[in-house]
Amino acid sequence: MGDVDTFMKTISVTSNSTKIIIAIINMVLVGVIANTVSALGIFGNIINIAVFFTQGLRTTVNISFFSLAISDLCNLITIAWFSICVNPYLNADPDLIIFPPEFQHLTAGFPHACFARITAWITVFMTVERCLCITFPFKIKEIITPKRTVITIICIYLFVIAAMIPEYLYVYIDWKVYPNLNKTLLGIVFITDRAYLEGLSFLLYSIIMISSFISVLFFTGLLVFKLKQKNELLSGKKFSQSNLLSRREKMAVVTVLVLASVFIVTFTPTLLFSILGYAIPGLSISGKYRDVFFILGYVVFAFDASNASANIILYYILNSSYRHTLHTLFFGRKV
Repeated sequence: MGDVDTFMKTISVTSNSTKIIIAIINMVLVGVIANTVSALGIFGNIINIAVFFTQGLRTTVNISFFSLAISDLCNLITIAWFSICVNPYLNADPDLIIFPPEFQHLTAGFPHACFARITAWITVFMTVERCLCITFPFKIKEIITPKRTVITIICIYLFVIAAMIPEYLYVYIDWKVYPNLNKTLLGIVFITDRAYLEGLSFLLYSIIMISSFISVLFFTGLLVFKLKQKNELLSGKKFSQSNLLSRREKMAVVTVLVLASVFIVTFTPTLLFSILGYAIPGLSISGKYRDVFFILGYVVFAFDASNASANIILYYILNSSYRHTLHTLFFGRKV
């Protein structure tokens, strides 16, 4: 019960002016930007899933893109739910049975973190695969097969989801009294003996996020270097037939390169948020710097929504096969 009191005291000491500033930032970043982008992104990723499923999941590229679309879709659903939970109009509803600022932590915040990191590691896998494709163009089908791709992606999903479990072992949703509101609502409750679990998931997710970001950064740089090296060989005519990439492979390399670049730009705020959350005591949902935590969280959600929603535009511009399938599937005509 002491943890609940601490949380409520933290909320009550926030000044009215600070609350107004946070509400405005929330409305702009989450209520307008993240909410709009996530709604469009949900629609876009459903289209992506339909297109790649129609094309068939027989190639490693399609399997990766299909899995990425599922992760992005789930990510955007959690962002949409988060934007609903932090909506001030919802919080003002007298018939509400939940306390949204707390309720969203386990139903939107951490699930969002989970799918964002799954997206990150699928992106790592794709950049590694494309690097190998350029280095060993005729051996890549033996090195990375569709079966191995499926197993790898399933392992990514399971590993990242498993890292989320400790958070749900010491925090759970239950009925509790909110004296300031004079109501009994559904909110988060902490177990008494939680010292060995508290912050473990956040630490694991910070490590997963930082390592994935560094990996994408490294392999994207390596991919650019390999692509430049390959182009120099082709322009100098110092190449053999074994060095040539098919048109389809070139398209896949460029698409993955652009996806990785977008990931790097949009996930930089998430990386900084993860580092700060671990490095600064009190930067948490119930800590001393709770207000800063929420503001940074709103920024992260807006950028994450942009990353998860941009793929359909990139696929349409860069991938002629995607355009062909999309037009045939939804408009009954070819491009």
